[in-house]
Parts: sequence; C-alpha cells; structure tokens
Amino acid sequence: MTAAMSELDLRALHGMHDMSRREVIRLTRFTFRTGQDSRCVLGRRLFKQSLRLHFAAEDRALRPPLHRSLAHRPDLLMPLEAMEAERAALEELIDVIDELHAHPGADAGIGGLGDLTNSLVTGLTGQLKHEDAALPLIR
Repeated sequence: MTAAMSELDLRALHGMHDMSRREVIRLTRFTFRTGQDSRCVLGRRLFKQSLRLHFAAEDRALRPPLHRSLAHRPDLLMPLEAMEAERAALEELIDVIDELHAHPGADAGIGGLGDLTNSLVTGLTGQLKHEDAALPLIR
C-alpha cells in the first residue's frame, strides 16, 4: 500500500504542477505585462508572495532532506543544484520586472517588459518541468 500511495502522491504533485504551469502562464502574462492598474499591482504582489512561499517551503521541507539523503550521489545532486540556480535567476528576473514597473522609462538596455515577461514564463515553466523530473528523488 505504501508504494501505491507514494505513486498516487506523485501523480497528485504532477497534476498540481500541470495546473501551476497553466496558471503561471495566464497570471504572469496578465500581472507583469499590463502596467500600473491596481488589479495588476495586487496580482504581481500575490504572485510573488505565492512563489516565494513555494520556494521557502521547498527550502524548509524538501531540499535539506534531499541533500542529506543524496550526499553520496553527486550525479543526483547536480540537477537539484541546477534547479536552485534557476530559482535564483527567476527571483532576480522578477526583481528586474518590478523595477521596470516602478520606473517605466528605466529600460537601461535590459529588454522590454514583454520580453522579460516572456522570459519569466519560460523560466517558470522550465523550473516546474525540472521539479517534475526531480519528484522521483523524493521517494
């Protein structure tokens, strides 16, 4: 029963990631591309808060036990470390987008808001795919 339950739990996590991918695309395109409309500003805040809570939960409950249990398997630790680097890049990208929203004329050669938003969608969906691939390591 434990193996069946474990498989069921992983399917549920995959389903949650599928839903998250759809929502990330919709929400990101709406909240990060549209200007200073109060709904968009609130959407950006909620989006960032949810994403940071997700990352914090992984940091507390998932990453430490995985790192401990895989310490003897550097080949399996490398994908986890790559995901952590991706995550840091996503957080930096969100900060850059926030800065552009706060100072719309301050592009400074970093690309337009639309391009940055597309990069955020691509990065987040890629991150979720990598998390899906790492789910079997949780067992």
